[in-house]
Amino acid sequence: MKLLFSALFMAFFFISTAAQVSDSLKLGKNNREFFIKGDQKFKFSEYKKVFTNPEALGYMKKANTNGTVAQIFGAIGGSFVGFGLGREIFRTKTTYQNGVAYKKKDKGGWGLVGIGLGAIGIGIPFAISSGKNMKKAINTQNQAGGTDETKTTSYQLDLSGNSIGLTYSF
Repeated sequence: MKLLFSALFMAFFFISTAAQVSDSLKLGKNNREFFIKGDQKFKFSEYKKVFTNPEALGYMKKANTNGTVAQIFGAIGGSFVGFGLGREIFRTKTTYQNGVAYKKKDKGGWGLVGIGLGAIGIGIPFAISSGKNMKKAINTQNQAGGTDETKTTSYQLDLSGNSIGLTYSF
């Protein structure tokens, strides 16, 4: 009898500690599982399914817009930096006239590198703002979802006819 009660107690203890799944929203580690809500994993493009609070959805739309602008400026800036460095590295050309080699220097690419760094510098604040808006959206969704409330667990003994059952609600 002691063995039965100790086995039941241990089973209920493990069920009560391991069976609780949080409904809070958190960021994942890659784009395949960008948002994690409980056991479900969502991509970034599925943010309209994840965010049900209108205020959190507004923050998420701002984050999406700012992230897009940051990517555009970053891509333009990166291409200018790469093209400018390429021109700077390969700027001397050797031409041959009547068997004599002449080295000619083309215009350098430092101006293009500067333009590229400026474009990247413009994109950085947009990327920072995107991250902040995303964190605001997650915090707003978690607060509106009622995840700060304490959840109660209950056990109920069900007796019907010749069967006995135990119901666990969390």
